[in-house]
Amino acid sequence: MTSVNIRDFGAVGDGLTKDNASIQAAIDYCAEQGGGTVLVPSGQFLSGTLMLKSFVNLHLEASARIVSSLEEADFARAGHGNRALLCARNADNVSVTGMGTIDGRGEQFLEPEDGVSDYVLLPIREFRPKLIDFEGCTNVLFRDVTLFRASSWGMHLTGCNRVNVQGVKILGQKRGPNNDGIDPDGCKDVHISDCHIETGDDCIVVKTTKYAAERYGACENITVSNCTLDSHDSAIKIGTETYGDIRNIVVQNCVIRNSNRGVGIWVRDGATVENLLFSNLIIDTRLFSDETETSRALRWWGKGEPLFITAERRNGQFPPGKIRNVSFEQIMAEAEGGVYLEGSAESVIENIQIRCLRLVMRRKSGYRGGLFDTQPSTRGVFPHHIPAVFCRYAKNLYLQDVEVVWQGEQNNHWSNALCGEHLEQLVLKGFCASPAQDGGTAIELKHVNGLSLESCRAEAGTGTFVTLEKADAKRLFVVGNDFSQAQEAIRFADEKEPQFFSAANRMP
Repeated sequence: MTSVNIRDFGAVGDGLTKDNASIQAAIDYCAEQGGGTVLVPSGQFLSGTLMLKSFVNLHLEASARIVSSLEEADFARAGHGNRALLCARNADNVSVTGMGTIDGRGEQFLEPEDGVSDYVLLPIREFRPKLIDFEGCTNVLFRDVTLFRASSWGMHLTGCNRVNVQGVKILGQKRGPNNDGIDPDGCKDVHISDCHIETGDDCIVVKTTKYAAERYGACENITVSNCTLDSHDSAIKIGTETYGDIRNIVVQNCVIRNSNRGVGIWVRDGATVENLLFSNLIIDTRLFSDETETSRALRWWGKGEPLFITAERRNGQFPPGKIRNVSFEQIMAEAEGGVYLEGSAESVIENIQIRCLRLVMRRKSGYRGGLFDTQPSTRGVFPHHIPAVFCRYAKNLYLQDVEVVWQGEQNNHWSNALCGEHLEQLVLKGFCASPAQDGGTAIELKHVNGLSLESCRAEAGTGTFVTLEKADAKRLFVVGNDFSQAQEAIRFADEKEPQFFSAANRMP
């Protein structure tokens, strides 16, 4: 196989001379010879759009740096009109490897950083190219490279199959809008592993844009493992763009820190999101804004939720789609916001399981909180008390071995350990918690059809462990619980205590 050095094609590498013509000549020559390696040696290679070809490996030495031009004329539109520094279209067996850096110079596209605030920095240029934009490619490898300060998305993969992203470092702008890390869009068989990602926007986003869904169909068979993630938005996001189905997603063995949301799942555009497994995660989330941020033109999405599911209309025009078959297992979370699980009357979320979750609610940011955020939606951001777990419009919801701990200074907006409404078949097994405020209600449920409480435990400070309103007592099953630390085990808010099945409980 051919191996060429871009300096042999005239590349200078002084950071001032535009080298994209020389680098592209090396890529084209290598492709014409049947493929091989294009070596980027030590140096600062200023460039506009580069188009990678089939059977070519672009290899960056550790001290090599491809640096983005700031001039729009240096970037070609390709495929669906995106501009990017490194592109590929319908290429096979293409790779980008090495310990070098692809530098987007993102700080040149935004208002100055003050080093103190959390708000979104506003763009000062309408033109903001992506770092990497691949479409319709097969057998793709990214390994070891660093993507530094993209002005827009870091890596957008549209309709690509059999992709491996290994050991990549993405060091984005922590306050940069649209500063996503990796976006598999209508892709299949994608494996992301051993990466470190810091971004202002979402670290890893699995989606199906309208463009991708129409041309490539579903996004499916995606794995993410052994990554460290840090985001001012969501560390792991599924959606919000769901014009095609998304299915068969596995995320495991990841550390999420200093993020606005841990894992977020949205449907907004009519498709089905199903068969998602998240396991062995450590999640640390905090608030990055409060209601005062609405005075800014852009704002972060999220209110410190470690886990977030939402199925509602984007703008009131089209039904949102469906979310079903989602499992969270073995999760340690510390957060300012609670777990948020909400469908809608027309799109009930189904078959949601949370097993072995320890959720520590702790103040971190100093922001006031007391808001829910379902953007993009007709509701947007709105005031609400903050339970540790909130669930609404769900069917077959299973929570096992969930422990809620309220730690340190209380936020006045914190409320129940669990608050739920419009639920069908809710199972709480080994749910251990107290309310945020001493003497309050740990679990508050309304409109529940089918409730099982098994091996649950009221912690000290609990007034009433469970308050029920409009619950079907004939489908209430209460067995083997320890209510001894509560002042009251179960209260029916709307009627005298009805008959229900109860056995082997330790009462107050």
